[in-house]
Amino acid sequence: MRILVYGAGVIGSIFAGKLAASGEDVTVLARGKRLEELRQNGIVLAVPNANKNEVIPVKVIEYLAPDDLFDYIIVAMQRTQVDSVLPIISQNRSKNIVFVVNTAAGYDKWAQAVGSERLMLGFPSAGGERVGGKVHYFVGKGVMRAFQTTTFGEYSGRKTERVRCLINVFRRAGIPSVFCADMDAWQKTHVAMVTSIGNALYQFDCDNYRLARSYDSVCLMVRGIKEGFTVLNKLGIKTKPVKLWYMKLPVWMIAGVFKIIMRTELAETALAKHCRVAKPEMFCLQTEFDSLIMKSQLQTPAIYSLRENLFASENNSNI
Repeated sequence: MRILVYGAGVIGSIFAGKLAASGEDVTVLARGKRLEELRQNGIVLAVPNANKNEVIPVKVIEYLAPDDLFDYIIVAMQRTQVDSVLPIISQNRSKNIVFVVNTAAGYDKWAQAVGSERLMLGFPSAGGERVGGKVHYFVGKGVMRAFQTTTFGEYSGRKTERVRCLINVFRRAGIPSVFCADMDAWQKTHVAMVTSIGNALYQFDCDNYRLARSYDSVCLMVRGIKEGFTVLNKLGIKTKPVKLWYMKLPVWMIAGVFKIIMRTELAETALAKHCRVAKPEMFCLQTEFDSLIMKSQLQTPAIYSLRENLFASENNSNI
């Protein structure tokens, strides 16, 4: 199966490396310094909790031509980068375009660009950081799947053969994956969570360990998530996946769990370090979710307080 991973950041590198290592025919589209790194060294993944690297050769291209045909094109990049590549992807004739992008704004713009019949959606349970050309990574497995599993779906909501095939390809690559019939609700739920978590981290300069020591701040973060879920419910959007039922528990109980989670190296890699390098995306996601709050006409004092941390962190970085 020929797969193009469009974007060579952390998620793109993890997906491309794991898929190629499992035997798939993988090409990565990259630019600049990252392009040269991949050409010279391949994808280098630092194995979690082990002093060794996985080095996976992949094909690399710098541009996507209209006649470059792939079974799947997986667009893996930050929300702020997508609009600039839509004209290029729209001209390509590949039939299956999978956007693995964080958004709460819906998919109509992407559907107009590539055609609703070609549009597929996904989101990873994976992350890490890239240091010196090497990606220190994790993939959501085991207990972590109680929070998030790599998920794919169709714009139409149907469980088609092509989405089943994609899920199986990822599972064979060692990335547990599931189907969701309503990816829009799934992603809006995700943004409701990550904006409050990210904004809580900005209060402490993206230091998850300091956040974990502040019970009041963790409680505010949980209240923000709960307010976000209430906004979605007011708009008739069900929170997805259903395994997030525990967010209905009392604030003090959820906060106790999050205090433990925030003291882990996983939280540092998956949450804190991402917030530090992806502030433009976090601003974009907050703006998208603010539009949902306005539509709901609900008061969200916890979200408002947390949002101030985001703006304060930006002001501090400009001093």
